[in-house]
Order: sequence, then structure tokens, then C-alpha cells
Amino acid sequence: MKVAVARFYTNNLSEEVRKGQKEKISQGWLPIRAPLGYKSQGEKGHKTHVVNNETAPLVRKMFELYASGNYSVVRLEDEMYKLGLRSVNGNRVLQSRIYILLQDPFYCGKMRWNGEVYPAKQEPLISKDMFDKVQSNMNKRGKTSIFVKHNYLFQGKVFCDGCGGVLSWETQKSILYGHCNNHLKSRKCPKKAYIRENVINEQVDAVFAKIAPKNEAVLEWIESIIKDENTEHVKSREIEIQRLNGLLGEIRKQKDKYFEATINKVVPLEYCEKKIQECKVEEAVLESALDNVVSQSDDHQNLKLIIHDLAFKAKEIYEKANIDEKKMLLSQLFTNFSQNGYDIKPNYNLACEYLLEWMPRLNESYELQKTLDIKGLNAQNGFQTNTLLRG
Repeated sequence: MKVAVARFYTNNLSEEVRKGQKEKISQGWLPIRAPLGYKSQGEKGHKTHVVNNETAPLVRKMFELYASGNYSVVRLEDEMYKLGLRSVNGNRVLQSRIYILLQDPFYCGKMRWNGEVYPAKQEPLISKDMFDKVQSNMNKRGKTSIFVKHNYLFQGKVFCDGCGGVLSWETQKSILYGHCNNHLKSRKCPKKAYIRENVINEQVDAVFAKIAPKNEAVLEWIESIIKDENTEHVKSREIEIQRLNGLLGEIRKQKDKYFEATINKVVPLEYCEKKIQECKVEEAVLESALDNVVSQSDDHQNLKLIIHDLAFKAKEIYEKANIDEKKMLLSQLFTNFSQNGYDIKPNYNLACEYLLEWMPRLNESYELQKTLDIKGLNAQNGFQTNTLLRG
């Protein structure tokens, strides 16, 4: 009898716990202790999770470093320990734990429970884009990346066209070589070759030369054009805000008229409710558009200025930087490199593609403008330089 009663009690308790957890999840809160970077607050049974200002910046830094593609989990463990990240018990956060934290959607505003991901109400530490980039890097590296011991400059950045494998690196007679490991089923990749690291560095140097303004005068000229364009953008934004506010005012007046008609019963109730609903939908669309325009700032201008300034100083920065800093700079320009026998082909990100397309033309355009200014022909010919940057 006592065993039966005890069994009934434990089963009932377990069922009540599951019900409580389900209710907590439906409210948008994780029913267990929050992961590193958060803390719990509130009364027992009604606790919520809030950002822990002491550990949250370090957890955010952990995601940023891994998203850069320059850190394996083993290196991330050492780096985060140096920066001061500790577990709840004050211990070192180990590789296995870091690997779990990097995959937790809790940090981007969701929560995982029993294999399912649910919407959540806690404040996210990172953006969804950042979280997705981390997951992408994890899938590329594989879990075995936590055992990487060496820190080569182009490690994980060069892929073989023949078998699709990432190049391995080894030193022979004080020279660093990269090669694929025959990832095809035949184990005989036809494009396998031993590539010197300096061969890839030559490709990088060539890109630096193409994307850089040829001198400081060109850089200042480009920056002035970008700032002039931004002034025009601000004016256009103000005009658009006024237009959307006008439309919002009109739709709200219409909605108020239909509400009055409903109260005064001058038109059928069903018709008024339909029109009120249409007005609410239109109002929501206009409010969203207005928020989008208002939230626009000078970020786009600042990004352009940063890109051109970085391109101008890239070669100097690269020559003086350590391996980690070089990796960070490379990640701003290249997605990866392709190896085809003894040929290396860089694959660029959007910023670098933009610079490669326009900087040679801008450098040439600057020289042409100087020549026309000297000859007094610039104004006469209506020479427009800022259209290049708009492209």
C-alpha cells in the first residue's frame, strides 16, 4: 500500500511539474536556470531571466570572436579565460561547454526545450544574423575543430577545387605549405598540390593595391563625395517622413469617421466594422514604413567611410599585424580562397567586390578631374564624379 501511494505521489508530482513547465514555456520563459550571461529574478514559481551585466558582455564577445571565423573552440576557451569569463561556480568555461553555449538560441531571443525551439521574451544578447553566422561556421568546421592545435594564417580559408576539402598546413625545411588531403572516394585528388603560404600572400597584396585610394588626397575627395550624398539622403528622408505622416493623418481621420458612424448608426454596423478593419491594416502598414524611415541613420554613410579608410590603410595594417589581426582583416575582404593545382583564386565578400569594381575607376576619375581643373574645362564639360560612388 505504501509503495503504491508513493508511486502515485511521484507520478502525480511529475505530471504537475510538466504542466508547470509547459505553462512557463507558453508564457515565453525558460522553465530552468538561465544560461551564462543571464540571471533569474522574481519570486519562486514566477522567475524571469534578465541580462547579467557582468557576464553578458563577455558572452557577446565570445560569439563575435567565433563568428569572425578566426577562432576554434579550443582557442576560444583560452581567449575567454584571459578576458575573464568564468562559470557560475567561478571556474574556467571549458571547450565542451562553450560548444554548447554557441549553439543555444536563447542568446538570440528564443529558447530550446526538448528538441523544439520556441519564441521567448528575454532580451537577446546577439542578433539572429550573428547567431546564424556562428552556426554556419560550426557546420563548416565540424565539431572536431575543438581539437585544432595550430594557428596558421590561412587555416580554414583555402579549399581544394578538386575534392572540396580544406587545405592542411605543414612546415618543411622552414617553409609553410598547404595541401588538400585527397577527400575524394578514390583518395587521389587530381588537383592536389603543395602551395606555399607566400603565394597566397602575393594574391592578398595584389588586392590591397587594387582597392586602395592611390593617396590621401583621393581618400579625402571620396569622403567629401560620400558626405555630400548623405546630405541629399537626409533631405529625402525628411520629405518621406512628412509624406507618411500626412497619409497616417488621413487614414486615422477616416477610421474616426467610421467609429462615429458606428455610434450614430447612420450606416450598417457590418459595413463600418469592415472599413475600420481596413483602416487599421493600412495604418499598421504606414506606421511600419514610417518607423523604418525614421530609424534610418548615418550608418550607411559611416560604413562607406570606414570601408574606404580601411582599404587605404589595409597593406600597412597587414604588414604590422599579428596572425589573429591579419585573420580579422582578411575576413573583411575575402570569404575564402580556391586552390586549383598551383593556382589560387580569391573569393571576395561584398565590400571587397565593391572596392575592386570602383576604386580603379575612382583613382582614374580623380586624375581626370585634376587635369580638367587645371585646364579650366571641368565646369564647362559638366564633369560629375559623385555618380561613380552612387554606382
